[in-house]
Amino acid sequence: MKKKSSLKAEDILIDKNFSKATLSEGIGNIEDKSKSEIQIAALIHSFLTSDPTVFPEIEKEQTKSHIRSSIRKIFWKRQFVRLSAAASVLLICAVTVFWYSQLNSRSEILSYAQTVTDTLPDQNTRLILQDGKEIKIGKNESKISYAQNGKDITIGADQTVVQEITLEEPSFNTVIVPYGKRTFITLSEGTKVWLNSGSRLIYPTVFAENMREVYIEGEAVFDVTHSESRPFFVKTRDYDVKVLGTVFNVSSYADDKNSSTVLKEGKVELSYNGSLLNRAKLVIFPGERAVFDPDKKVFTQQKVKPEEYMSWQEGYLVLNSEKLADILKKLTRYYNVEILLQNVELQNETFSGNLDLKNSPAEVLEIIAQTTPFLYSYENNKLVIMPK
Repeated sequence: MKKKSSLKAEDILIDKNFSKATLSEGIGNIEDKSKSEIQIAALIHSFLTSDPTVFPEIEKEQTKSHIRSSIRKIFWKRQFVRLSAAASVLLICAVTVFWYSQLNSRSEILSYAQTVTDTLPDQNTRLILQDGKEIKIGKNESKISYAQNGKDITIGADQTVVQEITLEEPSFNTVIVPYGKRTFITLSEGTKVWLNSGSRLIYPTVFAENMREVYIEGEAVFDVTHSESRPFFVKTRDYDVKVLGTVFNVSSYADDKNSSTVLKEGKVELSYNGSLLNRAKLVIFPGERAVFDPDKKVFTQQKVKPEEYMSWQEGYLVLNSEKLADILKKLTRYYNVEILLQNVELQNETFSGNLDLKNSPAEVLEIIAQTTPFLYSYENNKLVIMPK
């Protein structure tokens, strides 16, 4: 009989090496909790092998049959438990592998975006081609348009660029818009993108047959060309936006705590894929804004007026009881001017109204100062705001 740390009577009796001698050999090395099981096995064995005059042979055979049947049931029950546990582990492994393969299969552009090193600040908007060549655009408001082949690019009204691409491998272009600039892009399949100041957009020169995806840092308004067979994904540092054809705004600046999406037309699905057990999804409809909290890994939504979040593409801001600190951050990006707030208490002062961004930064601050109690001045090429 094999030495075991914990034995059961049925294990002893069905052991192929079982004999009467095994019930006594080495019993001193067995754990106390197993000794009682050995004694039970000994009693059963004694009964089954006792003098036929004490118990009729037929009764012994019936008892043997019942015992063997019970032992087999216990044995297979244990085997079933073991197999079930193994199957559960295999199922979890299979689901995990499938989930990761699905996630990775559609994250080519995200992988590419993560390998792109940060570039040095520049006063110009930059278009970076597949081969690394950079094209600088000096205008504050610029337009970039792609032909369907992804090779021919028109910049403004008088500049054309031709890039070499291969359809066998994905090729990506990047547009980097510094503070103080804005860019309007028409992608190769017709989707229109308005990029706000301080933003970066990575996109394929030609989209795949079954999927379209881009990566955004900063803020952009998307007007997506409708296609039932090719969903459009906007990937951010926090979550993905899935659409078929719609108009929406995405804001995902590195120096903002939260990312958000505002929907003007259509329907979009937002999904956070942090881990297999921590996934969040939300569908929003026109007139709704979704905000993602990266600490809690959850979305919250609210009813809004989309034009208040998309008006920057038309050159003005619509503000509704917005905090001064948030307004100044937007103006800093839009004008590429440093604005210092000397008094912390002023941060929570609010302002409502329209700001024409065609005006100078000082003229915009003057409008806000008419209803919000502060003074401002120029000091060392900086706008300094102080209590009134």
